[in-house]
Formats: sequence, structure tokens, C-alpha cells
Amino acid sequence: MFYSVKKTYLLFLLLLSSIFIMSGCAKSQILLNTYVGPKKPKEVTQMLDNSDSSSGYLEIELVHTILSADGIISDKSFESKLLSSLKKFITQTNFISVSEVEDNSNMSLDMRVLVFNYKESTNSIDGLIGVEFNIRKDGTVFYTQNYKHNIKRYSKAGKQGLPSKGELFSEAADYLAKKLIKDISPMQTRKLVELMPLPSSLEYTIAYAKRQNFEGAIKGMKTYQGEKTAEYYFNFGVYCEALASQTDDLALLTKANEYYEKAMELSQGDNEIIIKGKAKFDKYYKIIQKVADQKAKNAEKDNNSMFQIL
Repeated sequence: MFYSVKKTYLLFLLLLSSIFIMSGCAKSQILLNTYVGPKKPKEVTQMLDNSDSSSGYLEIELVHTILSADGIISDKSFESKLLSSLKKFITQTNFISVSEVEDNSNMSLDMRVLVFNYKESTNSIDGLIGVEFNIRKDGTVFYTQNYKHNIKRYSKAGKQGLPSKGELFSEAADYLAKKLIKDISPMQTRKLVELMPLPSSLEYTIAYAKRQNFEGAIKGMKTYQGEKTAEYYFNFGVYCEALASQTDDLALLTKANEYYEKAMELSQGDNEIIIKGKAKFDKYYKIIQKVADQKAKNAEKDNNSMFQIL
């Protein structure tokens, strides 16, 4: 009897220990805003070459009349949504400015619907939309690309279980616009970053970061008086990067870079989390600097235009 109770107690302790170990090993991760570079950087270079090379700004005029290939009947509501989606994604980073003034000397983006199939039945919707995008300078096309979007929906509940035509056209417009912009411009996205374990007196900064309170996390790291390890500097870098990604504060990004470098130095390049985190940051850091530089050039051009009008 005593042996049985003792055995049960030992099993309980082992189970409890396992729970503590597993909870201690649980990963702390947060989502950060970030940028990905254009998929076709050569095309971006072409756009710069065709822009006002003296200032280097990038500005494009959206041609609001969307053409259709011979025999293709498009839909005006879809075309309107496509123009709205293009403007939304282009101005998301302002790497490329959208001209509000019609000017033949501007680069222009025009579109042509190549395929437009849309069929509804009692339980399903099938469709295919294909659009050609052309970027021109002085009437000459120097970039052209076609993209297609498939529409397939099915519902046992019938039409009441299917999305509306407007919803599907919005989805198609966003998909096609995003495909183009991903090719020719940096795009905002999200990335998952793993944090390092910290001393108990700093664990609250991780909790702050998970709740997006990056200012509080940074303040906690600044006031910490204990040993400043590789883990300390890495998390400090993550917090600074996270806040900078929300505010576009390049000075804060520079501090983040310094902290990441210090973490690499102290870990002697022997920590996989730190190595991966630094590599992801380096890509983001290069892109955000280019985006900031291009936005500054675009803004300078816009300011000059305002002075000319005045």
C-alpha cells in the first residue's frame, strides 16, 4: 500500500516537472510590421530611368478609362474597384506617388481587360478575370504584365450561402492590383519574431510586447540595472524595431540595428534565434531606407509643384 502511494506521488511530481519544463520552453513570439522588396527590381530601375532622372522621384498617373480586348465585355463596377485597389496599394508605402493631374509627360499606368468570365448557378459561382497592365512614358510602353484571378465558390445552402458579386469583384480587384504592386514596389506585410527568454525582473517587457505596448517594453529595458546579455540586447532590438515599424522612425531603427549587432557580438554568432532575427532585420532595414529615401524625393517634388502653383 505504502509503495503504491509513493509511486503515485513520484508520478505526480514527474508530471508536474514536465509541465513546468514545457511552460518554460514555450516560445514567446510577436508579429511586427515589415516590408518586402519588389519582386522585379529591374522594372523599378526602368521606372526610375524613365522618371525625372534629375530628382529621381517616382510618380505615375492612373488612366481611369479601362479598355477591353476585342469581344470582351467587362463590368464597370469591377473596373471602378480595380482603380480603387491600385490607388490603395500604391499609396500604402508611397514609394510611388499617384499623380492627380493629367500630364502627357508623366509615366502612366493603363489597363486592358483580356478575360472576363462570370457565371452564377443555384449553388456555385465560377469566373476568370484577366487584366493586362501597361506602364508608359511619352506613349511608349516599357513595362507590360498580365495577371489572372480565378473565382470559384460553392454552397450547399444555395445562393444565400454565396458571396455577392460585389464582394467577389472587390476580392479580384485587390488580388490583381496587389500582384502588380508586389512586382514594382515594396509592400507592407507582417513577420513573426521569436523573443529570447529574459530574467524574471524583465519578463513583464515580453508581456508588454505581446500586447503591442512597445514603448513600455523599451522603457523597461532602459531602466534595467542587471547584467546586459545577448538575450537582453536582442529583445531590446526587437522592441525598437517593432515601435519603429509603427512610426517610421528611422532613428529608432538605427538603435535597433545597434542592439542587434551587440547581441550578435555577445552571442559570438552561436545563437540561431539571434542569427535569424538579425538576418530578417537586415533585409527590412535596407528596404525601409530605400522607401524613406524615395518618399523624401517624391515629397520634395510635390512641394516644388505646390510652390510653382503658388
